[in-house]
Amino acid sequence: MSEFESQAQSDPAMGNSPQRERGRRRSMLVAAFGTIVEWYDFSIYFYVATILTKEFFGDRADSLLLTLGVGAAGFLFRPLGAMVFGHLGDRVGRKSALVVSAVLMAVAMLGIAIMPTYDMIGIWAGVGMVFFRCLSGFSVGAEYTGIMVFLMESAGSKRRGLAASWAAANSEVGALLAVGSGALLANLLTPDAMSSWGWRALFILGAILAAIMVPLRKMMEETDTFKRLQAAEKKKPAVKHSRSPLIIAFIQQPRAILVAFLISSIGSVSYFLNITYVPTYIEEVAHVKNSGSLALGTIAAVVAIVITPLFGIASDRFGRKKTLAVLMAVFILTTIPAYALLADGSTGIAVFGVAFLAVPAAGWSAVAAAMVPEQFTGTSRFSGMAIGYNVATVLFGGLSPLIATALMSSTGLTLAPAIYATVIVVVAGIPTLFLARNMAGRPLAEVDKDPELVPA
Repeated sequence: MSEFESQAQSDPAMGNSPQRERGRRRSMLVAAFGTIVEWYDFSIYFYVATILTKEFFGDRADSLLLTLGVGAAGFLFRPLGAMVFGHLGDRVGRKSALVVSAVLMAVAMLGIAIMPTYDMIGIWAGVGMVFFRCLSGFSVGAEYTGIMVFLMESAGSKRRGLAASWAAANSEVGALLAVGSGALLANLLTPDAMSSWGWRALFILGAILAAIMVPLRKMMEETDTFKRLQAAEKKKPAVKHSRSPLIIAFIQQPRAILVAFLISSIGSVSYFLNITYVPTYIEEVAHVKNSGSLALGTIAAVVAIVITPLFGIASDRFGRKKTLAVLMAVFILTTIPAYALLADGSTGIAVFGVAFLAVPAAGWSAVAAAMVPEQFTGTSRFSGMAIGYNVATVLFGGLSPLIATALMSSTGLTLAPAIYATVIVVVAGIPTLFLARNMAGRPLAEVDKDPELVPA
């Protein structure tokens, strides 16, 4: 085998025919689009949380906590979906897992959109919301992890950070679409109209976007890693063929699962507190009306979209660990002061605080998008990453807005969310820098190298 052929085998971007290269790029674009839909679907719930509180759980003192609790309940089903779709992704194919998850996502969003309110059916309104929120959580167990795996396995070795960062950037596009749509309707409609049907239009939009993904994903091409997996499986004895990729991940790659959990813990708490939770925080602390807080949330999303690819490039050029170390320092030094600016009540100062909080949160997600899947070998990357990422998302993503609100309520400290986020960054970030492997720039075959997949 020539040197060029060897490089082409280990780098998906080399040695492709023009037709195959177009197919690879099209598949990456379709995969990246999926994060827009996923994060729109999950973000829109929190952006209209104050409206959902009145419509589904009554107007009691603890209703907001209950609404945020239901939002967190959806995250509890992400690990379950991750186990199911992770197995499907490692055994049947990355593409198949993403197609099925898109179907379930569309069903969940449509169900929320047409759910009768508390005034119509009483407590059953809340029960229905819990069901569809949990179905949504189950369906997206495959989404972000599967998309990061797909992009990482499809990109050239020198551009994996940039390519995978588009998953993170598009998640911000989804958040921007959510907060922008919410802000637009909040300004165009009367408060009564927004409460009666405006919020439903937002969920219908999410259902349509998820439905559009189904035919698009059927056109995607499988990655070279999965093709090698299939070839390797055919050569194995039947007794080995029955082993679950999830079991393989726990036995052979526990360190990778731990690192994925640690990196994703910081990514989750920073995203959901520094970006998604910001509008609710401003409403509760600075008493800004809903339309104003959503406008500030839009600013945060725009800043994140612009910043994310730049950090992806930085991680390719300087290495993942060095980039994460810089971001950790920024987190620790600036999160509490930035939250203090949000609580000030001044619009100009709040704009600066919102924009500043978004930078390290977006940067961390950009680096993590490539670094987390790079921790795993090819055999059980989808399964192992799905568990590490989604467990972290449950504990430090969906629960973070609930914990932040509860901490403020119990302690009276308006800076409680910032203190909580800073502690998580320190506790999870330090071991990450010691345990993570830095595979930036390494050929895909080297990253994938596994006794059961790629010969030494």
